[in-house]
Amino acid sequence: LAAWQIVVAQHLVREEYFPPPTQVLPTAVGLLATPVFVRAIFSTLQEVFFGLLIACVVAIPVGLVMGRSPHLQRATRLLIEMLRPLPAVALAPLAILVLGLGMRSIVALVIWTSVWPILVNTIYGAQATEKQAIETARTFRLDPVRILALVVLPGAAPLIATGLRIAVAIALAVAIAGEMVAGGGDGLGSWIVQEGSASSLVFVYAAAVVAGVLGLLIN
Repeated sequence: LAAWQIVVAQHLVREEYFPPPTQVLPTAVGLLATPVFVRAIFSTLQEVFFGLLIACVVAIPVGLVMGRSPHLQRATRLLIEMLRPLPAVALAPLAILVLGLGMRSIVALVIWTSVWPILVNTIYGAQATEKQAIETARTFRLDPVRILALVVLPGAAPLIATGLRIAVAIALAVAIAGEMVAGGGDGLGSWIVQEGSASSLVFVYAAAVVAGVLGLLIN
């Protein structure tokens, strides 16, 4: 914050393009009392929540099965490594074309981005489950589904939580960026685009600060 203020005060950058924190921070606090801005925050958080929820429902069961099946993992490894690096923002036009503008396309982008870190960490967690615990469960004649639910899932939980923390940070960024690209919504990204087009850069930086605080709180 001090460096930010000094850079602007020494006129190393133009203040209209890079307003100082003494303007941005009070503006950010004031925005939190604005109903339109608060609705934009909740709209974005709703997209993040639904996207993460669906990603977990898909990625965790699939990851548990893949983690306990070396053959399945080898068969799908190439496909996963090819699809995982594809950026969600690059897929935004396709999502808009298929799902239209609005919440559904943004949720789809969040799902795409979030599912990979959760899936990969779930696979690693399932692989790391103690073999003795699994053999003990088999001794008690538990079926494979119950072994996955009662033994492998708790054993993989720490790595699943790590994947979820990674996914949360990415999901928030993707939701905001997706709203900027897609437009037409009422989320935080759309709000930033509208204020940026009106040349209100103080409000844009203030919204970015709020987004950073949201990411911290969610994490």
